[in-house]
Amino acid sequence: MSRHAAATLLTVGLLVIAGCSAPSANPSPSAGAGPASPTATPTESPAVTATPTDAPTATPTPTPDGGVTVYGNLSVNATLVWERVASSLGGEYEPPIVSVRETSLPAQAGSFATQLGLDAGLESFDDGRVRASYSRRTGRVRISPRNGSTAQVTRILAHEYVHAVQFQRASENRTTFLDRVTERDSFGIRRALIEGSAVYVEDAYTRRFLGFSAIERRCAEYRNGTAYERYAGQAYCFGGRYFATQLDSPSELLSSNVTLPNTTEQLLHPGTSDPPANLTVVDETPADWSTPASYPRRGELFVRTVVGTELPEDRAAEAAAGWGNDRVVRVSRETEGYVWVLRWDTAADATEFENAFADYLDARGNRTADGWRVDDDRYRLATVDDRTVAVVTGNETFVDSVSVRGEGGNVTVSGES
Repeated sequence: MSRHAAATLLTVGLLVIAGCSAPSANPSPSAGAGPASPTATPTESPAVTATPTDAPTATPTPTPDGGVTVYGNLSVNATLVWERVASSLGGEYEPPIVSVRETSLPAQAGSFATQLGLDAGLESFDDGRVRASYSRRTGRVRISPRNGSTAQVTRILAHEYVHAVQFQRASENRTTFLDRVTERDSFGIRRALIEGSAVYVEDAYTRRFLGFSAIERRCAEYRNGTAYERYAGQAYCFGGRYFATQLDSPSELLSSNVTLPNTTEQLLHPGTSDPPANLTVVDETPADWSTPASYPRRGELFVRTVVGTELPEDRAAEAAAGWGNDRVVRVSRETEGYVWVLRWDTAADATEFENAFADYLDARGNRTADGWRVDDDRYRLATVDDRTVAVVTGNETFVDSVSVRGEGGNVTVSGES
């Protein structure tokens, strides 16, 4: 293996298939954690959990001339939903094909997300849940209704139709919403913009035709769900909220005048325009340790999601506020290890995060003289300078071998073979 393993490029992959199933392997350009690299749906995320009394009627959906072709039985009028979504976005678009499947891609969590406990609840994630995705390559929406209610299937179908429109526009020779999204350098913000924009239109649809707010349901699932449901749902809840604060109607969504944030800090705090704080991470680990060519940024929303798996939501929000920048260095050796370097706006912000993260680790595992143990993994918090904190985690040998030093946003990660 080379000294620096090449980072997995995600700029195009993110936009090849969009969906609503679950985040998977690695949500970052270099293979980190989170909703990112499932072979089939990098932008997937969960839909709602069905209730036992809301079983759909499995009858074939008619396909009128010029309407949506449906392969399989669907409990909703796919053409009517398409016409309403396309009309709300303005313009004329080619209807996608809808394929009804019994199964969907399995939910997954990336290795870094798993290291931080975000995989808890993954095994039960698919139970009764409507799952769907859109493929740009085939022009098809794939949906697994399971025992979802008609309302649930309808809103998830509406969500995927938004992706169908977005990708059709991206095929035209002009700057589009998706072109602007891919300019962002973090998978977390790209995913929040793609999925959040679809949730915003989904919300407009459910408010008008179904009598409830899709955004409120998405955010309730985030607040009250398992760690994995929080992980899967973060982009949908907060992305949807962002567009709801910026737009008056779905017809404005695809305009080039819509302001798109560059970080999840800007997404969480509309009107904030601060760029990421200066942070340079230098790798001086031993030659037999493999590290990526670049280090992904997780962002404020990821920090909030992690801490909130063990602490109250208001405490998690406070701990993540004041985020300035962060980078994750992944080391492959006999087992994987990570150094997560976080730069904060002020020394007080850094201290608040460090205290909250210590409480998060107390809730997950056992505190020792030199850090924490959670099952077979070790965790250590390192104060790099007054505004910079590092989370070191992995097996015992790795955590004991790694050192992190620096000042003023210039950080060096080193270790002993």
